[in-house]
Amino acid sequence: MLGFTSKELMGSTPVFCVEFEWGGRVHRYATHNITLQSNGGPLHYLPSIMEFDFVESADLTSINVEANIVSMGLIMDDVDLLERWSQGDTIEGLDAEFFYVLMRYDVAQQDFEDRVVLYRGQIQEPQFGDPNQFHQLVSISIEAQPYDSNRLLMDSNKYIDTRFPDRHIDTSDGKPYPIILGSAGGLIRTTAGTTKNIHALPSYCVHTHDASNDARFMVAGHPITATSAVIQDDKYDTDTKTIQFDDDGRGNIYAYIELDTSDDVAIPNSTVNGESREWWVYVTGGGGLVNPFGEGDLQGAGDICRWALQRSGQIIDDGAWANLAPILNQYNFEGYINDPKITAWSWLNGNILPFLPITVRMGPKGLRPVLIQMWALTHVTSMASITVDDDSNVTQVSPINTIRSTSQLMNQFTLRWGKRGFDQEYTSMVRVTNIKSEDYDVVSDYSILSVNRYGVKPMAMDSDYIYDRDTAIKVSMDMVRSRCLPINTIEVDVDMELGWLQVGDVLDVTAPKIYLTNHKMIIISKRWRGTHWRWELAFEMNPRQ
Repeated sequence: MLGFTSKELMGSTPVFCVEFEWGGRVHRYATHNITLQSNGGPLHYLPSIMEFDFVESADLTSINVEANIVSMGLIMDDVDLLERWSQGDTIEGLDAEFFYVLMRYDVAQQDFEDRVVLYRGQIQEPQFGDPNQFHQLVSISIEAQPYDSNRLLMDSNKYIDTRFPDRHIDTSDGKPYPIILGSAGGLIRTTAGTTKNIHALPSYCVHTHDASNDARFMVAGHPITATSAVIQDDKYDTDTKTIQFDDDGRGNIYAYIELDTSDDVAIPNSTVNGESREWWVYVTGGGGLVNPFGEGDLQGAGDICRWALQRSGQIIDDGAWANLAPILNQYNFEGYINDPKITAWSWLNGNILPFLPITVRMGPKGLRPVLIQMWALTHVTSMASITVDDDSNVTQVSPINTIRSTSQLMNQFTLRWGKRGFDQEYTSMVRVTNIKSEDYDVVSDYSILSVNRYGVKPMAMDSDYIYDRDTAIKVSMDMVRSRCLPINTIEVDVDMELGWLQVGDVLDVTAPKIYLTNHKMIIISKRWRGTHWRWELAFEMNPRQ
């Protein structure tokens, strides 16, 4: 929710508005009688919103992209609802927009183009015709468009078939064109400070060796930035080959390498170097898929999220993702995708999002990330300082609640990463802990703090897409930081002028009644209560602030 400044809010009244097109015209309603100037002329909003409820929230412990919803009661005096309904014309499923502007002395302070859009969605489950209510009263909900998570990540038309008549049937037929991210497997930095190479990417023989042609192995089903590939057969013999490109006859460019009998690697249709049933590679001189959002290849987490979400077919707030990209791109993810049945959202939600310090929610422009600053940034800059007290402009209205208890904590985290192709084993490990006892251990002050308070609470995860030690350490440190302490919440009522603060903002909070001074809290929900805001603030009992 973008908002107005504190100066704009001072002395103003928020006017909440809804509009939707029905029957060939735009219906406009508001909490107050108001006219907004616009580029197309004045727009009048009838004072017909009797009541409404809208909560903007961000879940710290899970991802729920459909958490926000708008509900309201409208008096639609400008139309006969029951007559239109009897004719089969209802407002169910209409696109609607909910927004607000500021009014001072009965005059709008913004034009229509400067409104703050809170939500866009579709009208659902309208209720009207109640004999005990106003004749023209209708209760509606505005919900995000049904979230379609079924769009496949991979192109179902890109698989190895008769367009490669000389393919190796036994090992390649029907395989999807692999998508590769980054340079997975090449020059992995180990705990000892040395590097190692892992053949982590599958390669398929699309043309067997014959008297006139070398064997051709597909490396990726798309253009890549790498210049060479090191291929290995299941006898562990290797060769380095130059990457070339070709068209599959249907307009799809793919990357490949060629091998002949003079090389060391076994190839189909020849027994000179023995036999092999599978081949794996790592690439050098660049990486995989070209980054559509910047230079080089696609491996930064922020850019990967944008790429996958665009393939999901969902409406996304691309600007919000782009704004966070400099932070999220510090996390590198590499590897291959060759599951033709996985959806774009399932892949992203299962392999990338769990390792990032964000939550994802539905905003007015589509799916957008919310950075959890307390966990994502080493030095958190608070947006404001507030005092919670009875004679303050912020008043506590709830008890202290717990949304993560000590039984749900984790303070020792092990990440297995660097997945190898042939045996699908993880070749590297990072453990964030309170005491270093192994070469792969990294000590965290937050682990020390939590272990001293609550004892050792271990957890382990695997990643098929981490091949970078710096990313492995960063992810593991984030995991401990985000789960090592209980999370408490309080609800507070807030004066109008603080409405410029947004969900996700970090505050320095002094609350004498609960003995907290300049304690960092994060706004995790925000709701308008008719005359003031109500926030839910989340915080940890963390001395390292």
